[in-house]
Amino acid sequence: MTSHSPAEVVRAINALRATGDFDAALRHIDPHSLDQGVASDRAQWRRKWEGILAGVPDFTVTTLHSIENGEWVANRYRITGTHTGDFFGQPPTGKRFEVMGMDMVRVVDGLLVEHWVVAEPF
Repeated sequence: MTSHSPAEVVRAINALRATGDFDAALRHIDPHSLDQGVASDRAQWRRKWEGILAGVPDFTVTTLHSIENGEWVANRYRITGTHTGDFFGQPPTGKRFEVMGMDMVRVVDGLLVEHWVVAEPF
């Protein structure tokens, strides 16, 4: 795989995920990555994204700032959507929301290997 900066890898994953091309997005994630400190394979990432869309079909992530340092990129972003379905055990509210979040992603050889996120509750 061609080596890209951590920010480029994260942008590619978010753009592909947003279009629903999970297969292409998953090619940017190491098969043995960590998500919030938990070992996660590509099937787990897919289930996570499918779970998000099941509860919030119009889920959108807008990156506001990215700062890179070596293998790491820190991102500040806005998440918007409408909570119309079950969202990881939370029953639908039907309400539109906007929350802010930050994450740190480590990329090695063009693949996401580690992801940490903090986001406001909605």
